[in-house]
Amino acid sequence: MYRVLIVAALMLPAIANAADHRMKQADPDNARHKPAPVTDVKGDELATEGEWPTVIPPEVATKIRLSSSDLNRISCSSEIRDALTSTEKGVVIKITGKDAFVKFRVTKRGDKLVYSTTPTELYVVCGDETYSMVAVPQRIPSQTIRLSSGKERKIKDNAALYSGLPFEKMMLKAIQDVYTEQIPDSYTVAKTDRRFDAYREIRMVLKRVVDVEGEGLRIKEYMVSPKDGVKEFRMNEKMFLRTELAENPVAVSIERHVLRPGDTTRAFVVEQRGERQGLSRKLESDLPVMDDARQPAKASPAKTGEKISADRVEGDDEK
Repeated sequence: MYRVLIVAALMLPAIANAADHRMKQADPDNARHKPAPVTDVKGDELATEGEWPTVIPPEVATKIRLSSSDLNRISCSSEIRDALTSTEKGVVIKITGKDAFVKFRVTKRGDKLVYSTTPTELYVVCGDETYSMVAVPQRIPSQTIRLSSGKERKIKDNAALYSGLPFEKMMLKAIQDVYTEQIPDSYTVAKTDRRFDAYREIRMVLKRVVDVEGEGLRIKEYMVSPKDGVKEFRMNEKMFLRTELAENPVAVSIERHVLRPGDTTRAFVVEQRGERQGLSRKLESDLPVMDDARQPAKASPAKTGEKISADRVEGDDEK
């Protein structure tokens, strides 16, 4: 059973203008999302436990503390491919699968052992992510630092972006961000070039899939153009309610409905992912739905993969 919100194509230029207007205005809230610069800290400076993170996100310079006397462990969910540091600072790193072990050299002066107090940069490559850390050696027990995949941070950032928005506006925001190319870093973007031959008159290419982690939304962007010999083709949102084009769609938006030779249009399909299935209940009462939404078979052939024509879709709409 489909419940689909149709976003008018005329809304897309308005979205673009609104986004351009907002870019010209200062946004003081952005400062809160920017990582604080890493500052030098003396190795023997005492700090409370809460000031030192033990879970590290990727691509953000993070200050950590490690034991200057014992062996420290850096753990990742994937294989650690490389770990780099300044060897002249007396740091030794050994990689074993998903773990890297870090040891500060201890020097002996007469009868006295001297432990390192010099902050040292560490770069760890785990999976497809690079982690940047500044390790501050202190006289503390062995430490274990875990490298986060970054998904937790994305979920938290997306929750802040969508906080307080009703489901309808969440979908509009997701389309707006992709359409205007103002995609936050917290979105996960996968580029693709998958072609679909679902209709005889048009070419459909899935260009990218954008996931809004934690909010249960996925945006599929299609590029659509008429095939050779087609003089005019009228797009219809129902055309995207086919299983090979969308799974659990909740919104469809088309940039341009009428295509002529040489034209190309962008179409956006918003899907609801399993992580937020509870939101589907809102569609039954809170959102406008299209006519005959309970019978998507009118816009789809009886057999999966069968090509249909624009005339058949238009005829179904007139009924």
